[in-house]
Amino acid sequence: MKKVLIISYYWPPNSGSGVQRWLKFSKYLKKNNWDPIIVTPKNPYSELFDEKLSEEIENINVLKFPIWEPYSLKDKIFGKSTKSQNSGLVSKDKSLKDFCLNWIRGNFFVPDPKKYWVKPTTDHLIKYIEENKINHIISTGPPHSMHLIGLGVKKRFNHIKWIADFRDPWSKLDLLDDFYLTKRTRFKHIQLEKQVLENSDLVLTVSEKWATDFKNLGSSNVKIIKNGYDKQDFIDFTISKSEKFVIGHYGILNHLRNPIELWKSLNELCKSETEFNNRLEIHLSGNIDPKVIDSINSYEHLKDKLHLLGFLNHKDVIKAYSKTSLLLLLLFNSESGKGNYPGKLFEYLATKLPILAFGPENSDVQNLLKNSYGSYFSYDDSKNIKDEILLIFNKKIKYKHIEDDRFTREKLTLDLVDILDKL
Repeated sequence: MKKVLIISYYWPPNSGSGVQRWLKFSKYLKKNNWDPIIVTPKNPYSELFDEKLSEEIENINVLKFPIWEPYSLKDKIFGKSTKSQNSGLVSKDKSLKDFCLNWIRGNFFVPDPKKYWVKPTTDHLIKYIEENKINHIISTGPPHSMHLIGLGVKKRFNHIKWIADFRDPWSKLDLLDDFYLTKRTRFKHIQLEKQVLENSDLVLTVSEKWATDFKNLGSSNVKIIKNGYDKQDFIDFTISKSEKFVIGHYGILNHLRNPIELWKSLNELCKSETEFNNRLEIHLSGNIDPKVIDSINSYEHLKDKLHLLGFLNHKDVIKAYSKTSLLLLLLFNSESGKGNYPGKLFEYLATKLPILAFGPENSDVQNLLKNSYGSYFSYDDSKNIKDEILLIFNKKIKYKHIEDDRFTREKLTLDLVDILDKL
């Protein structure tokens, strides 16, 4: 069996979308003559854990090395934040403290606060590769420090075939703007990214838009493997019958993805449609920006309809889907959001429930949903949302469903195996 080292900050029992992609790939690589060896921190800074995910790890070799992250120092000085550093919730508060913390995070820790794990882990892997005859490595980011480990290994071993997997952009990620980067810092990001793109044997990413961006930024070999869903997660999936009309979003929801026009439309529908008002519920789970909650509660008819479910493990998220009437998908309303293919989308498709998506115009998700898998709106669209929701509520609209296996994790792993075999 051929071996491949996979360098990932996120691994069970850590929770979140960053875990799913390579957990599922690793699961099915084992069934296709590839032995994944996971490289991950021994003590990552994390606040969300899903112990159930560890049940999916069967006979996978995991190498864990200690990591020091500056968040622990920040917590000692300022106290522990209520917002997870891994949540994607960047503070938009105007206080001097928040400005300073964001500025320090952006300009002192490049590409990210995991940078102190790069050199010791690279040294560990150089020794490990020498002793175990490894020919293939994969780094997955963010955090993009993982790619610098791949770069260090590649520079030491010319024979190594290295895949740099980008689940999100790097220098073109809009969130970088929230860290008040200096020109020098931004240039450093671009330089590091360029080194990764030019020295990796292949760049892997999740969407057509991002693939084009990475080609333009310097990669000569870019492949796309989208995120997907695991059929085994949906073996016992059945839709629960309820009188309630539940609109649900499950996962991180920050200020950059707050669908104001949706909340406004729902409030107006509650005013004009008695049955809709009596049956509507809004379910949100995970780390929710307080500004999103405040915007919902600002509408008179929505205050008593909001249900905050807290953190749900992945199995419970699947169960939550089954109790939902309309699944809400929220992309970043930005240029980089045009290439965002969240894993959540493909799980939504697996449920065969209606999808209501919001995002920038001409996004890859919009192009996918054009095949009638769901409805897609821009964040400033105020005209057609109510009509679409009423059609769904009254069951007067039917969407197509995916009937083949093209987005299953098992099928997508076969695409990865083909890439590895040919590299």
